[in-house]
Amino acid sequence: MKNIIVAVLLVTGLTLTSCKKKEEAVAPPPAAPAPAATTSSTAPAPKALTPIPTVTLAADAPIPGNGLALWLTGDDAMKSATAGKLTTWTNPLVPNVSASATEGTQQPSVAASAINGHAAVRFDGATNMLRTNIDISPASWPDVTVITVFNSATDVKNPLRSVYGDDNSDYDRAAGLDDRSGDEKNYVIFAGDRGVAGYFALKADQPYLTTDQYTATEFNGWVDGKPAITKLATHWGEALPNMYIGGTGTSYEQYWKGDIAEMIVYARVLTDAERTKVEDYLAKKYGMTLTR
Repeated sequence: MKNIIVAVLLVTGLTLTSCKKKEEAVAPPPAAPAPAATTSSTAPAPKALTPIPTVTLAADAPIPGNGLALWLTGDDAMKSATAGKLTTWTNPLVPNVSASATEGTQQPSVAASAINGHAAVRFDGATNMLRTNIDISPASWPDVTVITVFNSATDVKNPLRSVYGDDNSDYDRAAGLDDRSGDEKNYVIFAGDRGVAGYFALKADQPYLTTDQYTATEFNGWVDGKPAITKLATHWGEALPNMYIGGTGTSYEQYWKGDIAEMIVYARVLTDAERTKVEDYLAKKYGMTLTR
Protein backbone atom coordinates (compact mmCIF):
# COMPACT_ATOMS: atom_id res chain seq x y z
CA MET A 1 0.00 0.00 0.00
CA LYS A 2 1.44 3.38 -0.98
CA ASN A 3 1.85 6.09 1.61
CA ILE A 4 0.56 9.43 0.41
CA ILE A 5 2.32 12.62 1.38
CA VAL A 6 0.29 15.55 0.14
CA ALA A 7 1.62 19.04 -0.15
CA VAL A 8 -0.60 21.59 -1.78
CA LEU A 9 1.31 24.38 -3.48
CA LEU A 10 -0.25 27.32 -5.21
CA VAL A 11 1.93 28.12 -8.27
CA THR A 12 0.68 30.34 -11.09
CA GLY A 13 -2.87 29.54 -10.14
CA LEU A 14 -2.34 25.76 -10.25
CA THR A 15 -2.67 23.24 -7.42
CA LEU A 16 0.14 20.73 -7.19
CA THR A 17 0.23 17.54 -5.17
CA SER A 18 3.41 15.67 -4.42
CA CYS A 19 2.80 12.01 -3.61
CA LYS A 20 5.29 9.37 -2.56
CA LYS A 21 5.04 6.50 -5.02
CA LYS A 22 6.80 3.82 -3.06
CA GLU A 23 6.40 2.71 0.52
CA GLU A 24 9.58 3.37 2.40
CA ALA A 25 10.82 3.97 5.92
CA VAL A 26 11.91 7.46 6.75
CA ALA A 27 15.06 7.69 8.87
CA PRO A 28 17.02 10.71 10.04
CA PRO A 29 20.01 11.52 7.85
CA PRO A 30 23.30 10.06 9.09
CA ALA A 31 25.86 12.35 10.61
CA ALA A 32 28.36 13.68 8.12
CA PRO A 33 31.72 11.87 8.38
CA ALA A 34 34.71 13.83 9.56
CA PRO A 35 36.86 14.99 6.66
CA ALA A 36 40.04 13.08 6.08
CA ALA A 37 43.34 14.82 6.55
CA THR A 38 43.96 14.64 2.81
CA THR A 39 41.50 13.76 0.10
CA SER A 40 41.92 13.16 -3.58
CA SER A 41 38.79 12.31 -5.51
CA THR A 42 37.24 13.08 -8.83
CA ALA A 43 33.47 13.58 -9.11
CA PRO A 44 31.84 11.51 -11.86
CA ALA A 45 31.39 13.44 -15.06
CA PRO A 46 27.80 14.43 -15.82
CA LYS A 47 26.06 12.68 -18.70
CA ALA A 48 26.83 14.37 -21.99
CA LEU A 49 23.87 16.03 -23.65
CA THR A 50 22.53 14.27 -26.73
CA PRO A 51 23.11 16.36 -29.86
CA ILE A 52 19.98 18.10 -31.13
CA PRO A 53 18.77 16.23 -34.22
CA THR A 54 19.17 17.69 -37.67
CA VAL A 55 16.30 16.72 -39.97
CA THR A 56 15.96 18.11 -43.47
CA LEU A 57 12.36 18.52 -44.58
CA ALA A 58 11.00 19.87 -47.84
CA ALA A 59 10.60 23.63 -48.08
CA ASP A 60 6.81 23.23 -48.06
CA ALA A 61 6.76 20.84 -45.08
CA PRO A 62 3.94 21.61 -42.62
CA ILE A 63 6.30 21.63 -39.63
CA PRO A 64 9.86 22.92 -39.03
CA GLY A 65 12.69 20.41 -39.27
CA ASN A 66 15.16 22.13 -36.93
CA GLY A 67 15.47 20.05 -33.76
CA LEU A 68 12.82 17.53 -34.87
CA ALA A 69 13.43 14.37 -32.85
CA LEU A 70 10.33 12.29 -33.58
CA TRP A 71 7.33 12.55 -35.92
CA LEU A 72 4.85 9.68 -35.94
CA THR A 73 1.50 9.62 -37.71
CA GLY A 74 -1.33 7.12 -37.54
CA ASP A 75 -1.42 6.96 -41.33
CA ASP A 76 2.19 5.72 -41.36
CA ALA A 77 1.29 3.21 -38.64
CA MET A 78 -1.51 1.85 -40.82
CA LYS A 79 0.98 1.19 -43.65
CA SER A 80 3.29 -0.85 -41.41
CA ALA A 81 0.68 -2.72 -39.34
CA THR A 82 0.36 -6.48 -39.72
CA ALA A 83 -3.08 -7.99 -39.22
CA GLY A 84 -4.12 -4.75 -37.56
CA LYS A 85 -1.28 -4.84 -35.00
CA LEU A 86 1.66 -2.45 -34.79
CA THR A 87 5.13 -3.76 -34.02
CA THR A 88 7.20 -0.73 -35.05
CA TRP A 89 6.03 2.82 -35.72
CA THR A 90 8.26 4.91 -37.99
CA ASN A 91 8.23 7.87 -40.37
CA PRO A 92 10.55 7.83 -43.40
CA LEU A 93 10.96 11.61 -43.10
CA VAL A 94 12.71 11.16 -39.73
CA PRO A 95 15.13 8.26 -40.23
CA ASN A 96 16.56 6.12 -37.43
CA VAL A 97 13.73 7.02 -35.04
CA SER A 98 11.10 4.49 -34.03
CA ALA A 99 8.62 3.33 -31.40
CA SER A 100 8.46 -0.42 -30.96
CA ALA A 101 6.84 -3.22 -28.98
CA THR A 102 8.95 -6.35 -28.77
CA GLU A 103 6.29 -8.50 -27.11
CA GLY A 104 3.05 -9.35 -28.87
CA THR A 105 0.85 -8.33 -25.94
CA GLN A 106 2.39 -4.85 -25.96
CA GLN A 107 1.53 -4.21 -29.59
CA PRO A 108 -1.34 -1.73 -29.99
CA SER A 109 -3.81 -1.97 -32.82
CA VAL A 110 -4.27 0.53 -35.65
CA ALA A 111 -7.74 1.95 -36.27
CA ALA A 112 -8.60 3.28 -39.72
CA SER A 113 -10.47 6.61 -39.98
CA ALA A 114 -10.24 7.09 -36.21
CA ILE A 115 -10.02 10.92 -36.19
CA ASN A 116 -11.35 12.96 -39.12
CA GLY A 117 -10.70 10.16 -41.59
CA HIS A 118 -7.13 9.55 -40.48
CA ALA A 119 -5.80 6.42 -38.84
CA ALA A 120 -4.67 6.32 -35.22
CA VAL A 121 -2.78 3.90 -32.99
CA ARG A 122 -5.23 2.44 -30.48
CA PHE A 123 -4.03 1.48 -26.99
CA ASP A 124 -6.12 -0.98 -24.97
CA GLY A 125 -5.42 0.38 -21.47
CA ALA A 126 -4.17 -3.00 -20.28
CA THR A 127 -0.94 -4.14 -21.95
CA ASN A 128 -0.19 -1.94 -24.99
CA MET A 129 2.82 0.37 -24.91
CA LEU A 130 5.59 1.41 -27.32
CA ARG A 131 9.19 2.26 -26.46
CA THR A 132 10.92 4.92 -28.54
CA ASN A 133 14.65 5.20 -29.07
CA ILE A 134 14.79 8.84 -28.00
CA ASP A 135 15.55 10.19 -24.53
CA ILE A 136 13.52 13.23 -23.39
CA SER A 137 15.06 13.46 -19.92
CA PRO A 138 16.79 16.73 -18.92
CA ALA A 139 20.11 14.89 -18.80
CA SER A 140 19.75 14.30 -22.53
CA TRP A 141 17.73 17.32 -23.70
CA PRO A 142 16.96 20.07 -21.15
CA ASP A 143 14.44 21.60 -23.57
CA VAL A 144 11.75 19.41 -25.13
CA THR A 145 8.44 20.08 -26.88
CA VAL A 146 5.89 17.26 -27.24
CA ILE A 147 2.88 17.88 -29.50
CA THR A 148 0.15 15.23 -29.62
CA VAL A 149 -3.25 14.61 -31.19
CA PHE A 150 -5.12 12.01 -29.16
CA ASN A 151 -8.33 10.98 -27.46
CA SER A 152 -9.24 8.92 -24.43
CA ALA A 153 -11.86 6.20 -24.13
CA THR A 154 -12.34 7.19 -20.49
CA ASP A 155 -12.25 10.27 -18.30
CA VAL A 156 -11.82 8.33 -15.05
CA LYS A 157 -8.86 9.52 -12.97
CA ASN A 158 -7.90 6.11 -11.64
CA PRO A 159 -6.30 3.80 -12.71
CA LEU A 160 -3.60 6.22 -13.78
CA ARG A 161 -3.02 6.40 -17.56
CA SER A 162 -0.35 8.23 -19.57
CA VAL A 163 -0.16 9.30 -23.20
CA TYR A 164 3.64 9.29 -22.92
CA GLY A 165 6.38 9.39 -20.32
CA ASP A 166 9.78 8.28 -19.03
CA ASP A 167 8.95 8.06 -15.32
CA ASN A 168 11.25 6.10 -13.02
CA SER A 169 9.25 7.05 -9.87
CA ASP A 170 10.36 10.69 -9.56
CA TYR A 171 7.47 12.29 -11.48
CA ASP A 172 9.55 12.55 -14.60
CA ARG A 173 8.26 14.06 -17.83
CA ALA A 174 4.86 12.51 -18.52
CA ALA A 175 1.24 13.48 -19.22
CA GLY A 176 -2.06 11.68 -18.71
CA LEU A 177 -5.01 10.88 -16.46
CA ASP A 178 -4.35 11.06 -12.73
CA ASP A 179 -6.35 11.56 -9.52
CA ARG A 180 -3.68 13.44 -7.56
CA SER A 181 -3.86 16.96 -8.98
CA GLY A 182 -5.94 18.21 -6.06
CA ASP A 183 -8.52 19.87 -8.33
CA GLU A 184 -11.12 19.01 -10.96
CA LYS A 185 -8.50 18.60 -13.69
CA ASN A 186 -8.16 14.90 -14.47
CA TYR A 187 -5.47 15.33 -17.14
CA VAL A 188 -2.11 16.23 -15.58
CA ILE A 189 1.59 16.58 -16.18
CA PHE A 190 4.30 15.27 -13.90
CA ALA A 191 6.28 18.17 -12.47
CA GLY A 192 9.34 16.39 -11.07
CA ASP A 193 10.05 17.36 -7.47
CA ARG A 194 6.87 19.45 -7.50
CA GLY A 195 4.65 16.37 -7.90
CA VAL A 196 1.51 16.37 -10.06
CA ALA A 197 0.02 19.45 -11.73
CA GLY A 198 -3.51 19.65 -13.07
CA TYR A 199 -3.49 20.45 -16.81
CA PHE A 200 -7.11 20.42 -18.05
CA ALA A 201 -10.45 18.67 -17.66
CA LEU A 202 -10.45 15.91 -20.28
CA LYS A 203 -13.69 14.51 -21.70
CA ALA A 204 -13.90 10.94 -22.98
CA ASP A 205 -14.05 10.29 -26.73
CA GLN A 206 -13.06 13.85 -27.65
CA PRO A 207 -9.92 14.59 -29.68
CA TYR A 208 -7.35 16.97 -28.19
CA LEU A 209 -4.26 18.72 -29.47
CA THR A 210 -1.75 19.40 -26.70
CA THR A 211 1.59 21.18 -26.86
CA ASP A 212 3.79 20.35 -23.87
CA GLN A 213 6.89 22.53 -23.53
CA TYR A 214 9.58 21.50 -21.04
CA THR A 215 12.71 23.35 -20.01
CA ALA A 216 15.14 22.58 -17.22
CA THR A 217 13.18 24.80 -14.84
CA GLU A 218 9.57 25.18 -16.05
CA PHE A 219 6.63 23.82 -18.02
CA ASN A 220 4.23 25.54 -20.41
CA GLY A 221 1.22 23.83 -21.95
CA TRP A 222 -1.41 24.60 -24.59
CA VAL A 223 -4.65 22.69 -25.25
CA ASP A 224 -6.23 23.15 -28.68
CA GLY A 225 -4.11 26.28 -29.12
CA LYS A 226 -5.13 27.87 -25.81
CA PRO A 227 -2.65 28.35 -22.93
CA ALA A 228 -3.50 26.00 -20.06
CA ILE A 229 -0.32 26.14 -17.97
CA THR A 230 2.06 29.10 -18.07
CA LYS A 231 5.54 29.17 -16.53
CA LEU A 232 4.99 26.42 -14.00
CA ALA A 233 8.26 26.37 -12.05
CA THR A 234 9.52 22.82 -11.62
CA HIS A 235 12.53 20.53 -11.76
CA TRP A 236 13.01 17.07 -13.22
CA GLY A 237 15.76 14.69 -12.19
CA GLU A 238 17.07 11.42 -13.57
CA ALA A 239 14.55 9.51 -15.69
CA LEU A 240 14.27 6.40 -17.82
CA PRO A 241 16.57 6.56 -20.86
CA ASN A 242 13.71 6.07 -23.33
CA MET A 243 10.47 7.90 -23.99
CA TYR A 244 7.43 5.60 -24.00
CA ILE A 245 4.16 6.11 -25.89
CA GLY A 246 0.92 4.79 -24.45
CA GLY A 247 2.39 4.62 -20.96
CA THR A 248 5.24 5.83 -18.76
CA GLY A 249 7.66 2.93 -19.13
CA THR A 250 8.95 0.10 -17.01
CA SER A 251 8.54 1.48 -13.49
CA TYR A 252 4.84 2.38 -13.54
CA GLU A 253 3.23 1.34 -16.82
CA GLN A 254 0.05 3.50 -16.59
CA TYR A 255 -1.32 2.12 -19.86
CA TRP A 256 -3.23 4.58 -22.03
CA LYS A 257 -6.76 3.67 -23.15
CA GLY A 258 -7.53 5.52 -26.36
CA ASP A 259 -6.10 6.69 -29.68
CA ILE A 260 -2.94 8.58 -30.58
CA ALA A 261 -3.17 9.93 -34.13
CA GLU A 262 0.03 11.96 -34.32
CA MET A 263 2.98 12.81 -32.10
CA ILE A 264 5.77 15.30 -32.80
CA VAL A 265 8.75 15.82 -30.50
CA TYR A 266 11.38 18.56 -30.71
CA ALA A 267 14.63 18.67 -28.73
CA ARG A 268 14.15 22.38 -28.19
CA VAL A 269 11.55 25.03 -27.40
CA LEU A 270 9.60 26.27 -30.41
CA THR A 271 8.99 29.92 -31.06
CA ASP A 272 5.38 31.07 -30.90
CA ALA A 273 5.30 31.29 -34.69
CA GLU A 274 6.65 27.74 -35.05
CA ARG A 275 4.22 26.35 -32.47
CA THR A 276 1.33 28.08 -34.23
CA LYS A 277 2.41 26.60 -37.55
CA VAL A 278 2.48 23.05 -36.17
CA GLU A 279 -0.84 23.44 -34.35
CA ASP A 280 -2.51 24.89 -37.46
CA TYR A 281 -1.30 21.96 -39.55
CA LEU A 282 -2.62 19.41 -37.06
CA ALA A 283 -5.92 21.21 -36.48
CA LYS A 284 -6.64 21.34 -40.20
CA LYS A 285 -5.65 17.71 -40.72
CA TYR A 286 -7.78 16.36 -37.88
CA GLY A 287 -10.73 18.77 -38.18
CA MET A 288 -10.15 20.48 -34.86
CA THR A 289 -11.04 24.01 -33.77
CA LEU A 290 -8.31 26.03 -32.10
CA THR A 291 -8.92 28.70 -29.45
CA ARG A 292 -6.29 31.42 -29.27
